[in-house]
Amino acid sequence: MISLTKYRHLFPITEEYAYLNHASIAPYSVPVARAMDDFIARGHWRGWLDAPKWKDRLEEVRGLLAQLIAADPEEIAFTSNTSHGLNIVASGIDWREGDNLIGAETEFPANIYPWLNLQRLGVEVRFAPAHDNRILVEDIAALMDDRTRLVALSFVEFATGFRNDLRTIGQLCRERGIYFCVDGIQGLGALDLKVTQSPIDFLAAGGPKWLMGPIGAGFLYCRRALIEKLIPIRVGWWGVVDREDFFRYDSPLRDDAQRFEEGSPNFLGIHGLGASLELLLEVGIPRIEERVLDLTDYLIAGLQERGCHITTPIASPQERSGIICFNHPHHALDDLEQRLRKARVIISKRGQVIRVSPHFYNDETDIDQLLNALP
Repeated sequence: MISLTKYRHLFPITEEYAYLNHASIAPYSVPVARAMDDFIARGHWRGWLDAPKWKDRLEEVRGLLAQLIAADPEEIAFTSNTSHGLNIVASGIDWREGDNLIGAETEFPANIYPWLNLQRLGVEVRFAPAHDNRILVEDIAALMDDRTRLVALSFVEFATGFRNDLRTIGQLCRERGIYFCVDGIQGLGALDLKVTQSPIDFLAAGGPKWLMGPIGAGFLYCRRALIEKLIPIRVGWWGVVDREDFFRYDSPLRDDAQRFEEGSPNFLGIHGLGASLELLLEVGIPRIEERVLDLTDYLIAGLQERGCHITTPIASPQERSGIICFNHPHHALDDLEQRLRKARVIISKRGQVIRVSPHFYNDETDIDQLLNALP
């Protein structure tokens, strides 16, 4: 079993808690806190004098995001969160009345409302059903017809931990000329994903979960061939070619994904996100994925020994993620949550399950702390 606990000292929260809640909000690592503290301190003493350095760092972080998913930096736009990125896609396609798109019934609302908003244009939203918390490729295929324009799915379903088969679904969409849009926030940072291997047209994610960055900093990936086909509904000075020429009002939009960045970005948040990305890439996403799945294996075995009911699909390794959901046959969720909080174990309650989501710096002692707190 691979161990990455040598990085544990970079997460001071481990001194107080068994923090197993990265599918919600991750704690800041030391590098992230330092990066943001330094940015604030420099802004305090120097104001805008370091603005050129801010912009240089912006492009460095754009490159790190591209490296994370094997994209080109020109395909990356900074956003404020996942919803922001998904809305850029939803509003940018030239929809026609009678078109339809396909989602799934277990999605987080961020990947629902941007698409439901299109109903006002006469676009039909179809939902693939969940079978034992699994979204089946054949159900998505069955919903497709000649008016299907887009499939919108999560990399990992937030309330079940099910990892969608992005490669197969993406290939299916590509063969039929259908856009494929992925909400990546519940997988990126914990699981390996390359847009060169999974045919993805658009991918949106925010920083505060598995990427372990601050709230308010996210990104959108748009496949290069589609950048100029996606209509930017919100435009501004930051997304034009000559943005430093303040009195030129006819500057064209950039021909890369920066055209979707309408105004000044969240420099503070991006500095924090950059520090976290550097740490994740130093450790290596394949190693992180292996470690996270090892920890969830250990958790699953312990839960089964205690008679808990695991609702996350776990039979197939390809469907596994960093999220494990469970309940107890004889104890209410509120009771379990209180027991865990008293034992200084941090998890989330989602619907009718307890959701556990360890990251690479966690170790077996964190899992044992959770298991020992169960009745």
